[in-house]
Amino acid sequence: MKIFSLKKGLVALLVLEAVIITLVTAVFMFKLYNIYTNLIYNESALVLNLHSIITDAKLSEIETLSFETLSNPDIQTNLLKYYNSGNQYEEYCASTTLYSQLFARLIMDKSIISISFVFLDGNQVNTGQLNRVDFSAPELDKIITAATAKNGSCGWTANVAGENIVTLYRLIKDISGNKFKPLGTLIINVDANYLLSETPTLSEKYQPEIICLIDEQILAKEELNFAPAELLRSVNNTNSYNIVTLNQKPYFISIKNLTHDDWNLVYLLSTKELLHSLNKTNLLFTATLLLIVLVIIGIGYQFANAISRPITHLSKAMKVVEDGDYTLALPSPKEKPGFAFMEVIRLSRNFSQMVQRINHLINEVYTKQLLIMEMKYKMLQQQINPHFLYNTLDTINWKAIEGGHEEISIMVRALSKLIRCSIKGPDLVTVKEDLSFVEDYVKIQKIRFEERLVFQEEISPTVYSAKIPRLTLQPIVENCIIHNLEKHAGICHIFLTSTIFDDYIRISVEDDGIGVDPEQIKKVLSGEVQATNKSIGLKNIDQRIKLSFGARYGVFVENIKPSGVRVSIELPKEGEADVDIIDC
Repeated sequence: MKIFSLKKGLVALLVLEAVIITLVTAVFMFKLYNIYTNLIYNESALVLNLHSIITDAKLSEIETLSFETLSNPDIQTNLLKYYNSGNQYEEYCASTTLYSQLFARLIMDKSIISISFVFLDGNQVNTGQLNRVDFSAPELDKIITAATAKNGSCGWTANVAGENIVTLYRLIKDISGNKFKPLGTLIINVDANYLLSETPTLSEKYQPEIICLIDEQILAKEELNFAPAELLRSVNNTNSYNIVTLNQKPYFISIKNLTHDDWNLVYLLSTKELLHSLNKTNLLFTATLLLIVLVIIGIGYQFANAISRPITHLSKAMKVVEDGDYTLALPSPKEKPGFAFMEVIRLSRNFSQMVQRINHLINEVYTKQLLIMEMKYKMLQQQINPHFLYNTLDTINWKAIEGGHEEISIMVRALSKLIRCSIKGPDLVTVKEDLSFVEDYVKIQKIRFEERLVFQEEISPTVYSAKIPRLTLQPIVENCIIHNLEKHAGICHIFLTSTIFDDYIRISVEDDGIGVDPEQIKKVLSGEVQATNKSIGLKNIDQRIKLSFGARYGVFVENIKPSGVRVSIELPKEGEADVDIIDC
């Protein structure tokens, strides 16, 4: 039987569910993608069919205009006047009148660029934007010949008068009196962009390229991004609609034959543009699906953690308690973010309360044992009457004064204060009081070492009222003297400074001696090794500070450059001791 952790099992189940949901959704989206793609292709073909109807209607409007010009009695009469005139003035008047008649029809349709009429004698009457029309003599002859061949029917040609210009030509005959003799050729030049323009709704939705083919002549609104030969080859190989490659890019192409002979309307759209909305929808759906899956996995992970994390902690706590450590207390579930299950919370809380009660009972027994030992120590301490010692030092002091030994008197008074401080007094004193013990001690050592000991004190009066365990600073100064003056013959400078922070203060004792081994000091503070007989134990000072104010305070030792040691003690700014710790 395989055994899995609860957390791994729940997470694996959630991942499996997410994978199944993703696969099913992906298959569904693939089917939907194909259906929607076919719908778009069919709709594109319908759009092209609608556009072809519009284009046919526009061409029919131009042809109707040409027929109206052909059959208009005023134009017929004016043309006959031209041919029946007897002088150049009458020809000029007929030409001018014809210009006005053609111009009136030019302005009737905004798609018409120019209207021209070529008489049989070669004279021309031209109206419109003549700067856009460029007929060479051979091309004009071809148009007249083609119009004659049509014998009055409409004919169309492209790109003869200029780029993207469609030209209608028609032979005008005399229809009065049933003579039907030729009078000249009517030429109407139409802007192909007008024929290829789309309605606004279609343009905003698809933005396709509408291209018109007339006898292998290409009419397009914009410059093509591919070779015309590629387009013609694709059109010849396509019946209705297809996907073709032009200039190494895929395009959707649809072809519609117009009612006019040799006119083909080509609907061309990049597949990227064609499927842009669908791809955008797919991307949005994929992102939403991924987000949902991640949220489900995240929620499931939180559920798994809500069950597995407390049980894991409880298992570790049981192992620690099994090894005999009853100081461990499980964190309260209310203090942790997220959510948890009531049964798991209750199990963890009951175990934590049980461990705390056991630890309390053990500490109570241990405290009683400490009290018994302290009482025994005090009984031994009280066997020596301190008054005898004070009276003896006082007698030595007076004898030294009578004998004129001032240094002996200073040393005796300082020693008396130090002994009195070490024997009796409260456990916590002010920083100012503790500094007085340092000053008394330094007085004695100054007499002993004279100019070899240089002591400077720069303590801010602001920290004088802060609380500190009795005889904390004096042992640190004593360590500086032991390690730098008793063992060496040089001069030792000792500096006492203070720094005030937001919620604590730091008092530092610095010297310029030989320095210390950081690893050794670390082991001493952790209790791995014991201090030497000639050193005052820093571990003892560190423990007293922590017992008085909490674990965040204590002793910190570091080497300073170029030489020396800095021993810093950190104390609470308000100086209030942890009463519960002291009582314990």
